[in-house]
Amino acid sequence: MASKQRPSVLYASDEIHDFSCSVCKDDNLNIEAKHFCGDCSKYYCDKCLTFHAKIHKHHVVLGCKDVDKWVGQGDALVTCNLHPPKVIELLCEDHNELCCHLCVPLNHRMCGSISLISDLVKGIYKMTDFKQLPAKVTKVTDRLNQVKEARKKNQNSLNTSGNVLADLNGSLQKDIDHCDLLHDQLKALLDTVQAQGKESSSYIGFKKCEDKMEEANRLLHEIENKQEATITFQPDTHAQQLLSDLKALANIHNDP
Repeated sequence: MASKQRPSVLYASDEIHDFSCSVCKDDNLNIEAKHFCGDCSKYYCDKCLTFHAKIHKHHVVLGCKDVDKWVGQGDALVTCNLHPPKVIELLCEDHNELCCHLCVPLNHRMCGSISLISDLVKGIYKMTDFKQLPAKVTKVTDRLNQVKEARKKNQNSLNTSGNVLADLNGSLQKDIDHCDLLHDQLKALLDTVQAQGKESSSYIGFKKCEDKMEEANRLLHEIENKQEATITFQPDTHAQQLLSDLKALANIHNDP
C-alpha cells in the first residue's frame, strides 16, 4: 500500500518501511530507519545517526539487532501496524482494534461501531483500567520471568544429558526467547505510555499494552499446559546378560 503522497519532489519513494527516519520524514524524505534513540524517542537512518552522534554523544541508541525493543516507542506508538506511516485515529469497537483511515474501508466496512479516538480519550487518566495498567503489566512480566526461569532449569538439566536431546533443548529455547521478547515489548510499551503527555497517545499505548498482555497470557497458557517430557536413565541389560552367560573371562594356554 503506497503511503500518502507528499507535496515535494524530494519525496522520492512510496516504499513502506517498518520504521522511517524521523529527521528525513521532516524533510519529506522516506528513508528506512536503522537506529532508534531512546533519549530522543526518534528513529535515524545511517546518515542522520552520524550527525546525531556528534551532538548527543551519551544518548542510548539501539540498532537493528534490538529492533524488538523499538516497539511502542517514538512515532511507532501512534503508527498503524498495517499501513505505516499512517497515524492511528480510530477504534473499531466491534473488533476492539485500533485503526487508521485506510483500515476502515479495507478491513472494517461491515462493522457497525467505528469511533474516533479523540472522542474516547476524555478522562483517560482517571480511568480505573488505565490506573491499573502498571500493576497488570508487572503481573504478566513477572509470570513471563517465572516461566522463563523454569524453562532454563529444564534446559540446564538437558545439557547434562548430551546432544541427543537437541530437539527438546530447541523447544525450551524457543519458549525462553518468546518470553524475553514479550517481556521487553511490554516494558517498552508501559514506559512509553507513562511518558506520554497527550491523551490520544496514552490511549493508543494503553490499548496496545492490553493487546500485548493478551498475547503474553496466551503464550503462558500454552507453555503451562504443555506436557512436560520426563527423562529417565534405563540401562541396557544385554551386557549384563552376556557377562552372566560367560563361564570364564579368558582361556589360558601354555605354549612351549
